[in-house]
Parts: sequence; C-alpha cells; structure tokens
Amino acid sequence: MQEIKITIYKVKPYELSNKEQEILDSQVQLDKNLYTDAELLYTDLIKKYNL
Repeated sequence: MQEIKITIYKVKPYELSNKEQEILDSQVQLDKNLYTDAELLYTDLIKKYNL
C-alpha cells in the first residue's frame, strides 16, 4: 500500500468584504430548526445501518 502525504506549505489569510461579511452574518442568524445537528445525524445513521 502506498502512503500519500499532503503538506500545506502556504496559508493565505482570507478577508471577507463588508458585503460578504454581512451575508455570512445574516446566514448565521437563520432558523436553527431548518438544520440537523451533525452529531445527531451521525448517531442516527449509525443506529439505522447498524454500523
């Protein structure tokens, strides 16, 4: 088996524009009932498929 190693050498900081930040901030405030918690989803899949 061949091992693959990935290394990130450069990390560029990314800054959002004011408009992008406003959009992100507005999305964070969306109704939480529309989303499923990832941990809950994972647990449900484990139970459903006996993993």
